[in-house]
Amino acid sequence: MTKQIPLNFDRYTRQAWEHLTTPVPERGATQVTPHVLENIKSFNDEISMADVLEVYGPLVDYIKLRVAQYDRDFQERQAFLSRPQVDSPFVIGIAGSVAVGKSTTARLLQFMLQAEYGDTAVALTTTDGFLLPNAELQAQNMYERKGFPESYDMRGLLDFLNAVKEGAPEVQSPKYSHDISDVLMDEFDTFKRPKIFIIEGINTLQASETSPVYLADFFDLSVYVDAQTHLIEEWYIQRFNALLVQTKAENDPSNFFWPWTQVPVAEANAAAMKVWRDVNLVNLEQYILPTRERAEIVLHKTKNHEISEIWLRKF
Repeated sequence: MTKQIPLNFDRYTRQAWEHLTTPVPERGATQVTPHVLENIKSFNDEISMADVLEVYGPLVDYIKLRVAQYDRDFQERQAFLSRPQVDSPFVIGIAGSVAVGKSTTARLLQFMLQAEYGDTAVALTTTDGFLLPNAELQAQNMYERKGFPESYDMRGLLDFLNAVKEGAPEVQSPKYSHDISDVLMDEFDTFKRPKIFIIEGINTLQASETSPVYLADFFDLSVYVDAQTHLIEEWYIQRFNALLVQTKAENDPSNFFWPWTQVPVAEANAAAMKVWRDVNLVNLEQYILPTRERAEIVLHKTKNHEISEIWLRKF
């Protein structure tokens, strides 16, 4: 993955981005403590208090600006069309490769925005729950393609986002368990018309093969978490090994990673590399990375998950 910056983006160094806004005591970043950050970050991810203050603080300020603009535009449009003033959530899509830190970004933004708007005002879900169940993937000989576009219930995901944007009083998204690596049947998260809705997943900026509508068509702001491929591969293997240690320590045979704790580490690592090479790398290069230019903001990471640059779409 190269760090070629598209023509329709402005590039900001971390230092330049930090100085775009003036720190204020009320900023959501001040609510984030080291303890809170430790609980927010994804397993085996890295993020610092400096990231919170220098990158995410200005990002939240930018989002607040966009939310205010959205509210005005939406109210004026509804008035022009003589439609009821039903609240429609401001939707943020967060995309990027596996192991790049999307979940940390999503949860941190949720926490910081809740500090600004209130706990019930900001919701978060992932597209993982819209993966087809493992049994169905296996029945369709698609299990080895899990995570690729065809492995998702895209019709269900599009219907979900449509209901969100239409201001439905209540929406539900299916639950997914990373412990068993499968959808939890008949289990859902319920959301009641939040002000801001964050949708996180590898496929959030992709088109549907069965519909001309993009998931991104429902987003009011989109963020792509970026890094060079060799770094993402390194983080993926590091996370895999950390999960093996945790699963073995927990002694949970029902865990998806448990079988790999029962073989030599070298064999487990060889299997993880094969999954990376045959599945995740192919998915990244063919389907995920090409969507980066559809994002409004790109958070570019370097070693140790440090965000070194921020790209902001010009138009």
